[in-house]
Amino acid sequence: VMNKYVKALGMKGDYQFTDVFGMDPDLLAMIPQPCCAMVLLFPLNDKVLAYRKEEEEQIKKDGQVVSPQVYFISQTIGNACGTIGLLHALGNNLNSITLGSLWHTFHAVL
Repeated sequence: VMNKYVKALGMKGDYQFTDVFGMDPDLLAMIPQPCCAMVLLFPLNDKVLAYRKEEEEQIKKDGQVVSPQVYFISQTIGNACGTIGLLHALGNNLNSITLGSLWHTFHAVL
């Protein structure tokens, strides 16, 4: 599904999305190279929410510097985490991949 979507956005070249079966070195070695992004999807639970709250409090207290080169959009609707992750993967790799006019139109209105 993701490969079809990025082709519709005009992505050129041989990059593609593939499943990752685990984070240990042997399984990571199965990822085709070069790899320019990894999209991790995981459910929110109490532990993750508590950690996120701690991080937010730390940022409010100490501030945070984020490079202007980081592409980020907020998820404002439910059940879109995969799509948002995919858009982050594309937007943060424009130096490695070529996207068509649909991406540039989308990006211009944000």
